[in-house]
Amino acid sequence: MPISITNDPAAIAAKLTELHCGSPHNSVDRARFMAALPEHERRAFASHVLNATTVTIDSALKRVAILNETIRAFATRILPLRLFATAFSNTPLQGTDEVVVPYYPLQTAVSTDWDGSTGYAFADTVTSSMKKITVNKRKYQSIDFGSDTLRRQPYFDAVRLGSMNAEKLAVDVINDVLSVVTASAFGSAALTCAAAAITSDDIATLAGACNAAHWPDAGRGLIVDSTVNTALMKDEAYKLAVNIGGTEVVRGGRLPMLSGFEYAWMPNLPDNSEKLIGFACFMSGILAAFCPVEPSPEVRDSLAAYEIVTDPASGISLNYRAWGDPDLDRSKQVIECAYGYVAGEAAALKRICVP
Repeated sequence: MPISITNDPAAIAAKLTELHCGSPHNSVDRARFMAALPEHERRAFASHVLNATTVTIDSALKRVAILNETIRAFATRILPLRLFATAFSNTPLQGTDEVVVPYYPLQTAVSTDWDGSTGYAFADTVTSSMKKITVNKRKYQSIDFGSDTLRRQPYFDAVRLGSMNAEKLAVDVINDVLSVVTASAFGSAALTCAAAAITSDDIATLAGACNAAHWPDAGRGLIVDSTVNTALMKDEAYKLAVNIGGTEVVRGGRLPMLSGFEYAWMPNLPDNSEKLIGFACFMSGILAAFCPVEPSPEVRDSLAAYEIVTDPASGISLNYRAWGDPDLDRSKQVIECAYGYVAGEAAALKRICVP
């Protein structure tokens, strides 16, 4: 049966739809049908299909996709804080600005000799403790753009901007928390050496200092500057897979646990004006709390969106606000982190400094 040709794009589309069903030879029929069309009719058909097919993505779904990428970038950068006693919460504070942070202090109580005449004596020693942290810090990164940029600039990438701002927000927050790592809070440096010259032997020396201080084997952390990280990645004892028991350094470009320490590095570890390049820590060295600040009802009503987004892997949260300025035809968006911190036990952190 011959295939008819028509000048009506809608009729062409209907004919192709008809050919999608029926005998297995219809794929051949479709190809013959399209090949038989003059060039101008093929263009008319393509235009009809493009105009008839509209993919609409809800703005809320777009925002969720952007926020998922944003929180992932934020959580990745702020993960080193999990080495400390840190409380992450996605529930806004209401009625108070304090968060109770539990932690495990270093045990310093001397063991007691048994006395048969008095029996067991208890000196009210505990193996866990807690401290109230005031959440009095709020840092944010802002994004604002005009409607013309959003609608007419094909290279405008809100996801990329959100991720970059989240990474910078995380770096600023963690640098602020680590500002407490000073000589006045934790004493003189346990290890002094040039950042680029540090070796696995130096890390072993630091581990020995922790052993001498009776730190538990579990829960030790080591955070260093990027220069120290580079030097350690070049260290033969850590780099060779046969010695380290894995290929993380060679294949992944990252170091696993080192000499009993859970390991993390930062691109710009704050030197705190004391030549700090890293430190070993137990969880009670720094206590921190994170909790969003919920807007008041009046502020909430004026926002186009308010979201608390949480990274499912780490539990780390940040909050997002968006509103518009119709006079300036601009969209305004903010990602924010609310937190607080205090220095913990002086004996639970050992600093590394350059000479």
